[in-house]
Amino acid sequence: MASKEKTKTQLDDDVWPEGYDDPNQRPPVFKSATQEYLCLFSLTFAPSLTSLGLGIVQIGLPTIGRYYDIEGSTLSWALSAYSLTSGAFLLLFGSIADLIGRKNVVLWAYTWIAIWCLGSGFSPSFAGFAVMRALQGMSAAAAAPAAVGILGSNYRPGLRRNRVMAAFSAGAPLGFVFGAIAGGICDQFISWKASMWFVTIMYSFLAVLLYYATPADHITDWRESLAKLKELDFTGAGLLIVGMVLFTFALSQAESAEHKWKTPYIIVLIIIGALVLIGFFLYEMYIPRKPLMPYYLWQFSGFALVMSIAFFCWMTFGGVINTFMPLYFQNIRGYSPMLTVAAMLPQAVAGICVNIFAALFLHRIPGRILMLVAMVGFLSAALLWALMPPHLTYWAMAFPSTILSVIGADLMYNVANLHSLSAVPRAHQSTAAGTFNTILALGACIGVSAGSSISDSIVVTSGGNSSVSALVDGYRGAFWFGVGSAGLGLFGSLFLKIGTQGHNTKAADIEAETDQKHKKIGNDDDAVSTGAESATDIPR
Repeated sequence: MASKEKTKTQLDDDVWPEGYDDPNQRPPVFKSATQEYLCLFSLTFAPSLTSLGLGIVQIGLPTIGRYYDIEGSTLSWALSAYSLTSGAFLLLFGSIADLIGRKNVVLWAYTWIAIWCLGSGFSPSFAGFAVMRALQGMSAAAAAPAAVGILGSNYRPGLRRNRVMAAFSAGAPLGFVFGAIAGGICDQFISWKASMWFVTIMYSFLAVLLYYATPADHITDWRESLAKLKELDFTGAGLLIVGMVLFTFALSQAESAEHKWKTPYIIVLIIIGALVLIGFFLYEMYIPRKPLMPYYLWQFSGFALVMSIAFFCWMTFGGVINTFMPLYFQNIRGYSPMLTVAAMLPQAVAGICVNIFAALFLHRIPGRILMLVAMVGFLSAALLWALMPPHLTYWAMAFPSTILSVIGADLMYNVANLHSLSAVPRAHQSTAAGTFNTILALGACIGVSAGSSISDSIVVTSGGNSSVSALVDGYRGAFWFGVGSAGLGLFGSLFLKIGTQGHNTKAADIEAETDQKHKKIGNDDDAVSTGAESATDIPR
């Protein structure tokens, strides 16, 4: 009986407000167009947290290295620490957002990063700076899935939601460029520390705007919500965090260890980290009644393949191209921070154009075609960097590569994000978004660590950091790693079967499609509840 009541409650969450029949009208939760636009504006900076947090440090990375007197793979922890926690905590915060309110979680995230960015600017040691970077990454983990859940649960599938999600999705790739611009200005004219304080000011303002512009969460009983927090899958969260920390630490520190990759503790940590991550996926499939990463998500058509493609692509984009491109400009071509920012500006312009294109044509062009175009963009951008002569004019290869990389990133993010939202009912929007963003963060984290390790190993054998030619060879090695990752993504995209998205404009058609999905979820939840006494009875 309890299971049926629970299922009914979950399905009731998918009932749209009365009078909201046209998916292209403004949702009734917004009292005016101004409120809707301000809400979307404030939420767009949620997915920006991941990429902006990396971009704002990336430009100043050489200066940070000189300030703390460190270099190589150790310096990469300024980026890896942020990526690590932003990926490891995504699923946990996605589930928390569904319980205590998505708006509350985004508000907490904006406040949290403002506090720790303020503190990191005063850190006297690199170790303290890296710890605060890790704490900042938790805000990115909290904000992105909750923000997606807010929009996904308030907009019906249709053209309006396509356009809203296209604008929202622009935050992820454009956040890096915006962060790089702010970081470059601060680094050259003030101090790299000022970039941290800029983030504090920016997200403090956004937190206030979000509080007034975003509709309130429908949390009727706080005591019940807090009681449900105790039922969350904290064991699964622990396995994911431990596995990612061990695996990433081993990858990052391999070239700094005494015997490189042959160092016993490096080998042991890689094996243990990989086993713990495998254990996490197996645990999620068979043990918890309320898993962080529900197995049914992977049963939806194309979901697993889309997530795999996204993983390999973000290894190339977030882990390799956007990590080594600024280093190449500054360390090989001798660009100043501001000139480096200018060289990366085409990414921002192209990103805006690509997202406008996505908003207008996602309902006309099949997702599989757009994903193929995105994969070709990733692969071409990485190839251009891998083959680029050190002193070739910027306009010949560097300029087109910046355009191609963001074409790949924005198209892939739009298609994959909409597909993940369409696969689940409204009650699970944040969980699905958390899974998607976890895959992206894991890809970026492994990409940074593996790329840095490959680059360092080549630099050491080619003459050390004092040799420009050795740095060129090292960076090329990282870019070739990106070529391989993009190639795997392109291969996977050949098997996608995603059609157009948001083309059903009739409410009846949408309801029929949504109800069919919900029946499956409801049946699965009912089966889980009634079979709780025996793990073997749970349909996985």
